[in-house]
Amino acid sequence: MVNKKLDLRIERDSLGDIQVPVGAYWGAQTARTREHFAVSGLSTHKKLIEALVLVKKAAAITNGELQSLETAASRAIVQSCDEIASGQWKEQFVADAFHWGAGEGLNANVNEVLANRGAEIVGGSIGTYEFLNPNTHVNFGHCNNDVYPTAMRIALLQSLKLLEPTLVDLERLLRRKSLEFDRVVKVGRTHLQDCSPVTLGQEFNAYGSSVERSVRRIKESSQNLLELNLGSAETGTGYGADPNLSKKMIERLSQMTNLRFRQAEDLFRVSQSMSDFLDFSSALRGLAVDLIKICNDLKLLASGPGGGFGEISLPVVQVQQTALHPGHWPDKAPPHLPECLLMACYQVLGNDYTITLAAQSGQLESNSMTPLIIHNLLQSLDLLRNAIHPFNQKCLAGVTANTIRCNELLDKSGIRHKEM
Repeated sequence: MVNKKLDLRIERDSLGDIQVPVGAYWGAQTARTREHFAVSGLSTHKKLIEALVLVKKAAAITNGELQSLETAASRAIVQSCDEIASGQWKEQFVADAFHWGAGEGLNANVNEVLANRGAEIVGGSIGTYEFLNPNTHVNFGHCNNDVYPTAMRIALLQSLKLLEPTLVDLERLLRRKSLEFDRVVKVGRTHLQDCSPVTLGQEFNAYGSSVERSVRRIKESSQNLLELNLGSAETGTGYGADPNLSKKMIERLSQMTNLRFRQAEDLFRVSQSMSDFLDFSSALRGLAVDLIKICNDLKLLASGPGGGFGEISLPVVQVQQTALHPGHWPDKAPPHLPECLLMACYQVLGNDYTITLAAQSGQLESNSMTPLIIHNLLQSLDLLRNAIHPFNQKCLAGVTANTIRCNELLDKSGIRHKEM
């Protein structure tokens, strides 16, 4: 039924009638999600949507091969998934980032979009669900409790792929600077008090080693994300699930993503425990902590221009405006990029604390906080990538040593200048 005056259609679910915009591919379940759970004003992360659509594509192909779905239905769902993967229909995913039911809000949104777009592809009508039903066709053979955690893991691993080159560049730049500054002798400091001499290169090499270890921890923790609970059904028992479906879906997802997924040995653990996500978040936190130390050191070493250490210089990327004393400090070069990276890292620490609280909030066979966990993890990955990249290219790459100043402070310290 369509209300042409308001450009609305009427859909019905177990709770009764509800109005849906005529052109929307989403339906009754998503309309109720919008009505009751518009909590944060934040959109669901596109990587999570893409990952969930990928899982639905794997399910549709496999169900078609197993003859659990008619060929026409399988193909229509797959084509809908491909369109979304190519960037179409982004506006159709309207579930708030903090959607309900351990991810059921987004799962319903995706199911309805695929069902309605699939029906349209074969010449059917939106909102009738005669050809494709969100639950009995798109969601066939799996449930939210296994596809949503699977999508979480795929989204994180694919986002990590985007971050990894930036982390490699970070370590390489630090190592390169350590060689460049290898013969720059300066005052060592403990408790910010003068101590035995070090080279600037030794300090930068230590930064590189810290980043290297943090990256290794991230990679190690990400290996646990390759374990999927597909086939666990609602509680982990696999009750009512076809083991052939989950096995073939995992194989297909591995092919689609070039990741070596495997079914978890203990489906109960992966279904109810959030420890894999917590470990990954902790590894990101470790990197953030190291970066905070590095940024604060760079700020201190570059402090000045006249009253600070001034042992290094950072590139100027932004002119600072002041109305009080214009022109008084023409050489002032605030460390904007390190400070930007610091803010990103502090947010990563806050996200990790939120994830810790959410991970411990599960009860019995499920954890309803999964939307909060994945939102914060994906945000942390985005923040690190978006803040480290300009820091690498426009700050770290241009750091220079002020050798004369280093020698001056070393002489003033009274510490005997030994050959390093």
